[in-house]
Amino acid sequence: MFKKSAIFTFILISTLVITNMAFGKWEASRKDDPASMEGNMRSIHFVDENNGWAVGDYGIIVATNDGGNSWEKQNSNVNDDLWSVYFVDSKNGWATGASGTVLSTKDGGKNWKRLSTQTQNQLYGVYFLDANNGWVIGVNSTILATTNGGSTWTPISGGRAAAAIGEGAPGYWDLKFLTAKKGWVVGENGTIKMTEDGGKTWVDQKSGTDSNLEAVDFVNETTGWVVGEGGVILNTTDGGKTWVTQGESLKMTEWMHGVDFVSDQEGIAVGEYGTILHTTDGGKTWKVDATGKQQGSTRYTLNDVSFPKPKTAFVAAEWGLILKYKP
Repeated sequence: MFKKSAIFTFILISTLVITNMAFGKWEASRKDDPASMEGNMRSIHFVDENNGWAVGDYGIIVATNDGGNSWEKQNSNVNDDLWSVYFVDSKNGWATGASGTVLSTKDGGKNWKRLSTQTQNQLYGVYFLDANNGWVIGVNSTILATTNGGSTWTPISGGRAAAAIGEGAPGYWDLKFLTAKKGWVVGENGTIKMTEDGGKTWVDQKSGTDSNLEAVDFVNETTGWVVGEGGVILNTTDGGKTWVTQGESLKMTEWMHGVDFVSDQEGIAVGEYGTILHTTDGGKTWKVDATGKQQGSTRYTLNDVSFPKPKTAFVAAEWGLILKYKP
């Protein structure tokens, strides 16, 4: 999701061509367009193999209902950068972003409504269990919870009252809840926290790293993965009591921005220099599907991945680019 900073660095690019050779089993589902100045497409989420949404800089939202064969822009009614998007079905979805922005839709994105959050903090992540129960997270340990689809939000943050959030509190960059009670947040300086009471209290989990952690995914209450700065990939099989490093043999240094598992065995992680990693054995081994670093050429930063069904995955990238997995 590319949250190293809220500052987007524009790079003059004379010619950047995304080819099948560059990305192997991946092809452009939505073409890049540097001239449009769309910036980063920062987050992507599919509820099934056909229906998906992606969000990014300047309030851009695009949607597909045909598996990425075509994408249509939706009117977000905001110009704020959007950092995260999540849908629970083909109708009900939310997006978060700069200046405390939370948007919601009940009709698949035909109409988006801005919700009141009572905060101006950058909100980097959103997750809902159903149409009512959800959470958003962001800078300064911000966590907000709702039980009515976002009509009202209750501030909770690492067991501290919202008023106690101050300078130096770690930023949270991603989250995953499996039930209304149990969930995880990850963020700056190796932060991993787990709650078993819906976020009222949080327990620190030892990540074993001080690298910034950007994305988290769990497939059940015991098995999960976290990725982040410097090629970090962590895995737990005991609900986070212990975290172990994966992918060490790859000697990765690229910042990994997104991770999504379609089962307890198969998952995809994406990051800088067009890097796409793929595992089919729960992360015991990771295969490099694509990277541009070894060629020494500029490659797009890949910000997020959605893996809704086996053999169906999508990646959000810079300049409005969206990639589709073609096994």
